[in-house]
Amino acid sequence: MSRLTLALITLALTNSCGLLFEPSLPSIDEINLAKATQYDEWELLTECFFVLQEDFEEGQATVTSTISNYPQYPRLSLLLQDFEIKHLPLSTLFQDYRKLDDEQPSALSALLLARVDPDRERRIASAKRAADTAGSSLFAIAKVFELGTRAEDGEASVVNKLVHLLGSHPGCAEGWRLLAELAPLHDRSDYVLAAAQTEPWIFDKEGSLYGDSKTIADKAAVVKFLQVGELGQARSRLRNIDDDVFVKLAEASVYARDNNPLKALEIITAVIEAEPDNHVAIFNRALLYRDYFGYDAIGKGLPEDIRQAEVDDLVRFLELMKKTDQINLLRLTQAEYRLSVAKEPLN
Repeated sequence: MSRLTLALITLALTNSCGLLFEPSLPSIDEINLAKATQYDEWELLTECFFVLQEDFEEGQATVTSTISNYPQYPRLSLLLQDFEIKHLPLSTLFQDYRKLDDEQPSALSALLLARVDPDRERRIASAKRAADTAGSSLFAIAKVFELGTRAEDGEASVVNKLVHLLGSHPGCAEGWRLLAELAPLHDRSDYVLAAAQTEPWIFDKEGSLYGDSKTIADKAAVVKFLQVGELGQARSRLRNIDDDVFVKLAEASVYARDNNPLKALEIITAVIEAEPDNHVAIFNRALLYRDYFGYDAIGKGLPEDIRQAEVDDLVRFLELMKKTDQINLLRLTQAEYRLSVAKEPLN
């Protein structure tokens, strides 16, 4: 988990709204105005993040005190819980937060409980209870968590509901992050770019968290440019990104789309040799075999049996998916479908 993901308060990975027309996103001016009103909160979040990162046990007491002094900033409690999730057993946290919610019920206690509850239906119920009783800032965060949890099960109308929510709450960073996650699953690259343009949410331009936030925006933009075939702009944006593996995989995609799939294969294979469990690289190579070469292709650097190589990569990808909690539904569904097709007899 990246430092920025923690600093932005774990976005639950994370459906028409009954509207006659497709909801529209707020303008960038509306977003920037909403962000400006949150300046003090995000500065305090950044300070607390580094306190917790330096020494969790000591930082826990400090941040708990800060939370009591700033009850108007619920993200502080969510940030502390993010670090607790990293350092403490989830079962213990569930019991602790269930006790808190029983003894001191509130919108915040309900959301904190939802975030550590292992049961999906209970998570949704607690998040809904939080949203129903929360003030405006926590309401939006709770609704985003609920929508993210629903999205885990593939509910199709989540994106429209999320866009509708952002129209009323343009300063909800969690909502924009969830939109960036879900939009590609529904072929909405315009939403991906819109979400990227809201970054960064950290205001200190000299701080490392600002750089991390900017990197997320640049990555989302590269994905968008690749989707629409703007290879030059994708290459230009890659220069800003300090993430060697992401850059290499994106460069491979550029080479493939620019009619040089052998170079793309060389780059992806090198990534896999360095990181044998990199499921994204393995998935991308499987797609490359079939989409850019075909089963009957021959040439230097290609496996003798491309069909079997594709199957091997897809099987390995699905094996890795069983071992991670970072499930990408689009890749998972696509891999399962392509594996079934690859195993069919050739005509």
